[in-house]
Amino acid sequence: MKNFSEELQRARAGDGELLEMLRHIKILYTDIDGTVLGKRGCLLVDGNNQPSATTAQTIVEVNLSPDFEVVPCTGRSVTQLIEISRLCGWNDFIGEAGAVRSYWHADKGVRENVYDTPSWSAELRERASGDTTPLDIINASGAMEALFAAFPGQIEYHSPWNVNRQATNVLRGRVDAAKANVLFANLEIPITLIENGVIAPSAHTLIESSEPIRAYHLTPTGATKGFAIRADLARRSLRKDEALMVGDGMADLECGPEVAAIFMLQNSLRSPHMKDALISMPNAYLTEGSQGDGWTELVRAILACKREL
Repeated sequence: MKNFSEELQRARAGDGELLEMLRHIKILYTDIDGTVLGKRGCLLVDGNNQPSATTAQTIVEVNLSPDFEVVPCTGRSVTQLIEISRLCGWNDFIGEAGAVRSYWHADKGVRENVYDTPSWSAELRERASGDTTPLDIINASGAMEALFAAFPGQIEYHSPWNVNRQATNVLRGRVDAAKANVLFANLEIPITLIENGVIAPSAHTLIESSEPIRAYHLTPTGATKGFAIRADLARRSLRKDEALMVGDGMADLECGPEVAAIFMLQNSLRSPHMKDALISMPNAYLTEGSQGDGWTELVRAILACKREL
């Protein structure tokens, strides 16, 4: 497992490969919750959820950089991300764990949403258009009823974050995603339950346990953050060596093959098996800081390298 701070010091002392990579990055895909935002979705806290403006200041710094763009890549809905992007001064984003890509066309004053359902048939994709969304089709399939029946008291909707969604259901609980996905094998539509990191909801109705609560997305099979990043880079005519990803969940780490490097924040280690997964991902780095502190650590390192060009 590579420690980002240590690798950066080593690069500055002689081996400049990491520095060269950071200098030529044009786009940073970033998770939001547990990455840019802290507890209860707050921007104005540090890695320990204490009041701090450091992350907000770093957003201003990156927005002043002319050749470097931040694109949220998160499980949040389009409705939520429109407001987050406006507040942070960003334009495009990837939402619902990669199932929706959204582009702001400033010249027309309109937003374009693209659904990614790569494993769905042409007939299913045709149905998921107009007034019918991919989530409408998922909810009509019986998948949610099967999930709740198989894991009573162990998984529930991640209220209130599950409202106003278009392609996925967001859930919270303590279930083995692999076991859950066996339930969907005989459904008409290919869907997959994906874990998206440890969370600390202020309220829930789950069975009490010492095991941490995790977020999940029930999503069209193949619609991942990694798939969306690959599609987005193609649309922008950018190469993978011009892109980075930063986050705190397994769904973020799995984006590693689609970018030059993946940066996981210190708080990602709360997720089971994350340490082993980090070791097995050759282009993964672990930051010293958690949440906004780790995000700032990475972004300021990128900006410093660019100033040295």
